[in-house]
Amino acid sequence: MVKKIFLIFLVFVSLNANDFDDFEAEFEQNERVDKFYSYNRFMTDFNYAVYNMSLRPLSNIYNAITPPIVKKGVNNFFHNLGAPLRFISLYFSGEFKAGTAELGTFLGNTILGFGGILRPYKYEKESDFGLMLARWGVPAGEHIVLPFLGPSNVRDAFVLPFDYALKPSLYLTNNASISVSTLGLVDKTSNNYLLINEAYKSVNPYITIRDFYEKNRKELE
Repeated sequence: MVKKIFLIFLVFVSLNANDFDDFEAEFEQNERVDKFYSYNRFMTDFNYAVYNMSLRPLSNIYNAITPPIVKKGVNNFFHNLGAPLRFISLYFSGEFKAGTAELGTFLGNTILGFGGILRPYKYEKESDFGLMLARWGVPAGEHIVLPFLGPSNVRDAFVLPFDYALKPSLYLTNNASISVSTLGLVDKTSNNYLLINEAYKSVNPYITIRDFYEKNRKELE
């Protein structure tokens, strides 16, 4: 016990003032107040229960019976469907060069890639209306977990209806829209299958998912 205390004392003695400042900043960041913590943990567990009963078994079947080349084509198709949201939100962000490049990629993959199943053009800059607001300097606000939709924050949740309004599948007939949307969810879940499983194996899945989401969104700004 005395030996451990002595070693800890030596570590602290060896630190300089900047090290203490860095340690304090990191501690404050990790200990930030999560105003919706109890609700978010409950909703994370709820979403995982829904996932276990629906998307997880569908994704297992999809992964088992779908050849990799077909899965790649489906993934390309849905990625291409997301292009209008990307290039329009890039234009509204003032990133006209990136928006035009994304538009050109969308047109090229749609025409020459048979509706986006193939990807002869691979330019990509991730964007949506939440990221658009971030580029305008709007802060993310509190982290919040949405029912069925998963992790988000106040800023991203506020503009979510605008994101969905630019999904082409929304404007199909009811049956077609449901079918395409379901296939899109299964495709997305199958691609993130291992990541989801690893997150829920952690000590606190909510914290793991929250920190991953916020870090990823920050990097995309």
